Formats: sequence, structure tokens, C-alpha cells
Amino acid sequence: MKVFRFETFLIAILHALSLCDACTNVLVTPSASVDDNSLIAYNADSGNLMGMLYHYPASTNESGTLRKVWNWDTAEYLETTFGGIDILSNPKHQPDAKIDYGSLIYITLQRAKSAKEAIKTMAALMDEYGYASEGESFSIADRFGEVWIMEVIGRGEGKVGSVWVAMKIPDGMISAHSNQARIRTFPRNDEENCLYSHDVVDLAKEIGVYKSAKDDPEDLLFSFSDVYDPVSFMGARASDARTWSIFSMLAKDSSFEKRYEAYALGNDPTNRMPLWIEPKKKLSYEDIRAVMANHYEGTALSFDQDVGAGTYNTPYRARPLVWKYNEVSYHNERAVATQQTGWNFIAQIRLNMPPQISSILWFAVDDSSTSPRFPVYGCSTSVSEAYGGKGTQDGVPSPLLSFDISKAFWIQNMVSNLVYSRWKDSYELVKDKIKAIHDVFDEEIKYIDEQLLAEYDAKNEDELVKLATSFSVRSGDRLHKEWFQFYGELFARLRDFYLIEEDQDDPICNCKVGEAGFSEEWAQKIVDETADKYKCVDDDSVPDMSAIALRGFEDHSKRQRLGINKVTLAAM
Repeated sequence: MKVFRFETFLIAILHALSLCDACTNVLVTPSASVDDNSLIAYNADSGNLMGMLYHYPASTNESGTLRKVWNWDTAEYLETTFGGIDILSNPKHQPDAKIDYGSLIYITLQRAKSAKEAIKTMAALMDEYGYASEGESFSIADRFGEVWIMEVIGRGEGKVGSVWVAMKIPDGMISAHSNQARIRTFPRNDEENCLYSHDVVDLAKEIGVYKSAKDDPEDLLFSFSDVYDPVSFMGARASDARTWSIFSMLAKDSSFEKRYEAYALGNDPTNRMPLWIEPKKKLSYEDIRAVMANHYEGTALSFDQDVGAGTYNTPYRARPLVWKYNEVSYHNERAVATQQTGWNFIAQIRLNMPPQISSILWFAVDDSSTSPRFPVYGCSTSVSEAYGGKGTQDGVPSPLLSFDISKAFWIQNMVSNLVYSRWKDSYELVKDKIKAIHDVFDEEIKYIDEQLLAEYDAKNEDELVKLATSFSVRSGDRLHKEWFQFYGELFARLRDFYLIEEDQDDPICNCKVGEAGFSEEWAQKIVDETADKYKCVDDDSVPDMSAIALRGFEDHSKRQRLGINKVTLAAM
């Protein structure tokens, strides 16, 4: 009989090779961070994902006991107990497979105590029960300081399990991946830093997607990514470009952005980026928050200035990702921060802390650029009701058509969707609010850590776990209430296309009611498209609204000079 409790390592999953369910991961090794701790950041992006936290109590695994397994993506019942090339990635080729990528996460979390043990556990599970998902990339970190990437794809029809490669990120380096397999060549005799399935090369030869080169008889130049998930235009532009944007923000090499710009644009698929890079400085949790909120701002892929961004310069587009006009295919840019995110987190693995509190999951639901995260200690035995629920891995469909104001997912979506419609006017307000919330949590974590360390007793951890759980639950509950209140404040400021600010000197509403109007660039687009359709015939009868457009009617004398009284003001 064995009791399992998640306390020693964290594992994050990315749909590495599938464009429809696109996600983004960042991995930071201990020596690359300011506090010598590992970090993993993850956005789970799909329109059918509802952001929730799940808790599974410690339990016994008695001999002969079978667990129920459902597919995390489809909720398909499998058993009681990256895209990529179609011949291997299509789950129909292993119709009897019992383990999907989500089940690999949950089952492995209950069994492994280190990153390397997690990799071997997942490989054994797939070999025994079959692999029921597409190609995937996994980010894995443990509390001993190791950070790994593992990439997996099924063996194909008639073959159980998967072929895979796992690489340890060198300490002091960072890595990232985003829906494109990234491991290329790999060492064959370095088990400390590289693990792989015994048939990873042989299978490729067998199915005809790889042939040994005359100058490489031992296949040392075999590339997992190039063979099992060759880079296409969209593989670079809609997937790996996100990794390019992250590396461009963080790389010590200042030439990185321009060097790989053509690759990110999809114009030079052979100029592949390295699997890891050295950062320009030791990275903080705040640095990773910033890269997970980026929309290609200031780069060749920026999309907040063209006509698709609208008058409010929003870096979002209506889906689908690829669309047609006059039988020609076009695409939207796919940034790290996106409206389709169901949930996201940044995991801190704190190497100098006792096992029970070595990990903190900074968790949020919805868009990673518009939603605040709250801290959850890894040993927590329950979660905030605002963030809790059941999901497809429990065989329960997510209630995506049941609006529930008690759930953080809906409130955070309300804020995000309001911001999308008024991006230029509102995003800075949201960023300031998120920073204020995170600053408070950061200070509270320092205080709570001191309390937890004072209570720590390796022989009796119950009180420690109780205190950590209580703080985590309260943090989620409090954030949910605060963000709902913030939605109301934001709505009051932005309603009806106004910009409304507090002004205690105004006798009407203690506020300034401004009208943002069009930017010069957007006004030009309207005039260029509509010519004289909206032109005022008699300019002399038109008040000078430019003096009042941005910050409202500042005082009574200005209204008098403009010849506008309270009655005409109300009419406008």
C-alpha cells in the first residue's frame, strides 16, 4: 500500500504539435533566475477549455486496483484503470490505447519524485497501455533543480506506445516551446542529460520518413523535430514564432530577434532556433509574467497597428486562425497572450524550501495578459471554490454554456472581453491593477513562508499543510471578489464608448466624461474609404469638439464659450 501526495515536482503539458489547441511554455533553470529557483510558465489555449484547478486527495494504490481514465481533450472513456506526421500522430492508429497525454500528467504526478523518474514513468505507461494522443511536448521540473523537455509521438498503427526524446536544459539556460517540436539532434551516450526511446530512429526508417546519410552511418545527425514534425509555414509563423518572441525579449545575444526574424515570419524554415539560450540577465518571476503577456509588440509580427486592430489598436483577431477571401488563404498572427486561453500558470520550484512548500503555482484563468494570478502552495489539500471544479479528465464536460458568477473563469472573461473592445483606453488600467494585486501577494508570500517554516516539522506536517492550504484558498477567494469589483469599476469608466474619470470638483457627477474619438490614423482610414459620406457640409456650425474630446468638459466657463448648455450636453 502506498500513499501519494504531490509535493516534489511539477510537470506541465503543451499541445506541441497541434495548431487548433495551441499553447506556450517557458522553462527557466535555477542559475538563470534571480533566486536560484526553477520556473515553468504555461498557457493552456483552446476555446473549449474552462479554467479550473483540480485536487486529488492522497490515496492508496492497492494491488489489483484499477483507476478510471478519460481522455483530457475529448472526455472519451478509455479504460478502468504536436500534430506531427499523420501516420503516427493520429490516435486512430492506436485504437486500443488507454493513456492520453492528460492522463500521463495526473498518473505520473502521483508516482514520480524527480524529473528523470517522471520521464521513465511516462515512457513505461505508454509502452504498457498505449498512447492515445497526438505529438506532444512536456515541460518537466523537479525540486532538485533539473528542468527537462520531453517530446513524444505515437508509434503508429499496430504498435503500442510512443517514440520520444527528452533533453535536460543546462543550468543557467532557458528554453521555450509553442506547438512545434523543438528537439533536433541529441546525444546518444549521455544519460545524465538525454533520454530517448530505443527505437526513435529505427521507427522513422521503418515507416520511410528517414534514411541514413552516407556521411552519417550512425545517424548522429538524426533530428527528432525535422523527421517527426517538419516545420511548415504555419509551424513557424503560428507556432514557433511565439518562442522567437520570448527568446527575443530575454536573449543575451542582442542580435537574436533579427537573426531569426525570417524564420519566425515563415520565410526561412531551415534557420532553426536553438533549443535553449542564455538570458541577458538573471530572470525574475516578474520577467516571466511579462513574456507571457506579449503580443509581438514592437516586432516584425506586431499586429496592433493595421486595419484589423480597429480604432482601439487591439492585438486580437476574430477566429479562425486561417481564413479565406476570394479563395485565397490568409492567417491571423498567433501571439503568446491570446483570447483563447482557458487557464495559465507560472510555477516556482523553490529548491531551498521543505518539500511540502517547495512549489508555488501562480494560477489564473483566461488570457495571460489580462488576468491576475494567485498563489497556491503545492501541498494544498483543497482549492478555492471560485477556481475549483471537475473536468474532462474526470469524465465531466466543462460547463462552458452555463454562466456562473461565482466562478473566476466567467468574471475574468468579462474583464478581458471588455478590454478587447477598448484596448487602447483600458489595457494600461488592467496592467496597473494586476501589478498592484501581484505586489500584495508577493509580500504576503514572504510573511506566510516565515510562518510555515516556523511550523515545519518533518515528522508532523499536518499543521504546515493546513496553514498553506488555508492561505491558498483564501487567496483565490479574495482575488475572485476583487476582480469582480474591478470589472464594475472598469465598466463604469468605459461604458457607451466614453472615458470617465473621477473629478471631485465637477458638480454634476464628480467625474470627467470624455470622448476618446478616433486616432488620426483611423480617421484617415474612414475618410479614405468613405470619401465625403460623413463630411460636414457647413463647418461654421460645428463646435470645436477637439478641445473637449479627450478629457471631457472641464468647467462651466468652457461650456459657455462653446455655446453648449446642460440641455444640449445631455442630447449629445
